Amino acid sequence: MEHAGDVARSRAEYSVRRGANLRYLLRKRISWMQRYVGDDTVAVELGCGAGFTRLFLRGARLQLTDVEPRPWVDRVVNALAMPYTDGAVDVLIANNVVHHLASPPLFFAEAARVLRGGGHLLLQECDCSLTTRLAIRLTGHEAYDMTADPFDPAEVCNDPADPWSANCAIPNLLFDDVRHFERSFPLFRVVEQHRSEFFVYFNSGGIVGRAPYVPLPTLALRLLDAVDAVLVGLAPGVFASQRRVVLQRV
Repeated sequence: MEHAGDVARSRAEYSVRRGANLRYLLRKRISWMQRYVGDDTVAVELGCGAGFTRLFLRGARLQLTDVEPRPWVDRVVNALAMPYTDGAVDVLIANNVVHHLASPPLFFAEAARVLRGGGHLLLQECDCSLTTRLAIRLTGHEAYDMTADPFDPAEVCNDPADPWSANCAIPNLLFDDVRHFERSFPLFRVVEQHRSEFFVYFNSGGIVGRAPYVPLPTLALRLLDAVDAVLVGLAPGVFASQRRVVLQRV
């Protein structure tokens, strides 16, 4: 993995990247959110990174935010201390953000505060399957710690001074047991959860960073995606690299 975390470089190279690999992957991770976002929806994306969301998600009131100022970032926002009034937001989007946070309990408390009743928190997250763990060990890109407790408000799960600090086990620890999550965060209920991605991710060439890949057309990627669906369906703990989670504010 080269240039990991260089979001400006990733954004600049997106349009000249060979093959449809990255475009296909990003559409898969973002376009499903459209059914929760309309023109009148007050939607806020946290940790927007390279700002790819606007390429695949329509919404006149969609605000892109991040902890670092960038030309495409509408507002600098800390996900653990959001500058929004209570109930001001219809939809919060966090695309591969939660596993970078120092305090997931504080994040869910803040999300519950700023979301209106019935609003949604849309999460696209990594999944710490066997394949993901092997990839982390081989590349040294990010990290995982299955002993962390993301339900404990006193535990620091990532370096609060480093927005790229990561524990890829956090989504599994939070959402593998849905009942435990809902008991711990009673202001949310899990309304959707889906695990996916194997070949389409590992042959994407990287999102915020660069990795070796085989450039492919959209048709070939659709076929790979179908293979992924079979593999992840049969053995999610082995093959899944991503999970989609939709939480509703009660």
